[in-house]
Amino acid sequence: MKKYMFSLLAIVSFLVSYAQNMEHKNFKLTIKTNVNGNHPRLYLAYQINGQNLIDSAEYEYDKKGYVFEGNVVKPLLATLVSDPDEIGLSALIQKTRTGDKIDLLRLYLHPGNILLSTSGLLEIGKFTGSKINVDEQNLQRLLKPIFEKQMETSLMLRSNPDSLTATSLGARLDSLKDSRKPVLKSFITSNLDSYVSLVSLSEYAGPFPEVDDTYALFNKLSPHIRNTLLGQEYNKFLKDLQDLNIGTVAPEFIQNDTTGNPISFSSFRGKYVLLDFWASWCGPCREESAHMRQLYQDFSNRNFTILGISLDAADDKEAWIKAIKDDGLVWTQVSDLKHWDNSIVKLYSIKAIPQTFLIDPNGIIIARGLNYEELKDKLNTILPKK
Repeated sequence: MKKYMFSLLAIVSFLVSYAQNMEHKNFKLTIKTNVNGNHPRLYLAYQINGQNLIDSAEYEYDKKGYVFEGNVVKPLLATLVSDPDEIGLSALIQKTRTGDKIDLLRLYLHPGNILLSTSGLLEIGKFTGSKINVDEQNLQRLLKPIFEKQMETSLMLRSNPDSLTATSLGARLDSLKDSRKPVLKSFITSNLDSYVSLVSLSEYAGPFPEVDDTYALFNKLSPHIRNTLLGQEYNKFLKDLQDLNIGTVAPEFIQNDTTGNPISFSSFRGKYVLLDFWASWCGPCREESAHMRQLYQDFSNRNFTILGISLDAADDKEAWIKAIKDDGLVWTQVSDLKHWDNSIVKLYSIKAIPQTFLIDPNGIIIARGLNYEELKDKLNTILPKK
């Protein structure tokens, strides 16, 4: 069964704890509704520079709607959630985990005015003056049948943890994930001047794409889209894949451990090192913890160690430290607590976790993206028992 990776595009915006408070506001999101009667509180959740942000708004009768304002330097995915029963965002999040449906809408925040009009639920609203959000809604309509099957299967997997059922459901999830790719490619090729196509390319190509084929599709996008900040980042990602090939020198870095002490990657020279990218909030990563412990137990006395690199955010530090203790991760752990903006994550062009790089004693990359069985076989080959 393949690993289930958490994408940068997953709805991590639900995991929020900070209120927004910015002086210079360059976006204005207005939600107009003609629904009579109760007007529930709305929550807007998103993330900037590794910090999870939450804003809320009450209905303004003089404006016949809701208004959110803030500041973003590039389009950011956000989640808009309605709270008709006044239970709070945490309780709403819990409802989604048990399979209950809530009224939410994924959208992009971007500089300028964004108008959403609805006659009922958020999810049936229509955007005006926001091409990126119109494109996003069009794509999500195309993906909706697959998405609903993915959610149904995920809930079944959560409630059927025994290994045989989990293996079968996991295979089904893999198949559903693959079935998204033709839809994504069709959308990309039909919308070459769309920011959403650039985002979709990342999912379509995956964390370790065929560079030549992906470059060919990337270069079909309009110059305007390729030259956005995200376009420049993705171009760098593809270039970095070439620079991070097996046989190249692994980039040097320094980052603090759980006690704030700086740890340099070069201090591990002379050993085989497994760079393990993970996070306390990443379910698949936590499931891999048992495999990581087994690798460490089997090979730590054969000139091998693990260096954990966490994508936790600043407000997740306690959860990070607790996960290390709970999962028995006794090797060195580092993080700058900037979530996906972690400097090592950017240095190694990580687009999904869990993810690993195996480095030899001279600092050379000798494997990447291997699963547990592949890693065990590789280590048994290069580090046989004496």
